Amino acid sequence: MDWQRIEPWDFVITHVASEYKRKFNMVEIEDIKLALYEWFNEHPNKLDEWEKIGEKDAKNLLYRSLRNQALDFCQEFKAKNLGYETSDLYYYEPEIVEALLPAVLRGEWGVTHKLNLGRPGRPSAPAEGGNLSAMMIEIESAYRRLSTEDKRILFLRYAESMDYKEISNFLSLNSDDAARMRGNRAVKRLVFKLGGFRPYLDKDTPDSKGEVENNIVEGDKPSNYGERNEASSDEL
Repeated sequence: MDWQRIEPWDFVITHVASEYKRKFNMVEIEDIKLALYEWFNEHPNKLDEWEKIGEKDAKNLLYRSLRNQALDFCQEFKAKNLGYETSDLYYYEPEIVEALLPAVLRGEWGVTHKLNLGRPGRPSAPAEGGNLSAMMIEIESAYRRLSTEDKRILFLRYAESMDYKEISNFLSLNSDDAARMRGNRAVKRLVFKLGGFRPYLDKDTPDSKGEVENNIVEGDKPSNYGERNEASSDEL
């Protein structure tokens, strides 16, 4: 473990670990940190590459990757303790949310047939193997928790079927591109309210020889490296 390489980014590790401790209270913050340290051991070349492009960009890229690492670790921990597989989890994709928003916002609840909106190799949509009505209820609940601004632009776009030029004029924005960006951000926040995007684990950048480094040295590991504490029943 090359602690000197990790130390400059320890503030990012601490921030991400604290963020996911709040989301997954049953997981110990030190366990989350250990999972994040693993990212640095597994991606030394990528870290070098990112640091060369500048501290600000490197920090943003690290936040993205470490959040995915933390989410994946916490979901696996939760699944293990509650007795299910992470493959059972369903992630709403923006395309699916956008396809259902018009019916949700217009209150068109008469559609009761089942529609499997899953993808090959992925679990079906939640609640009764892809029940459209159940999905609409979940999306409406998430929509109600959005800010007034996000709800307004989504309503104009998907309930009123306004294009972004019309939305820009209606909201007195500078351009239709500004309206489009607001709309995209609102959809993204809605997806997060529904549980977030599917986490991904990025691979390290090959070195000049086409090989991926592994800097894990047995003697460098802290005594509790890699251990995952079992959560007590009252934490779940």
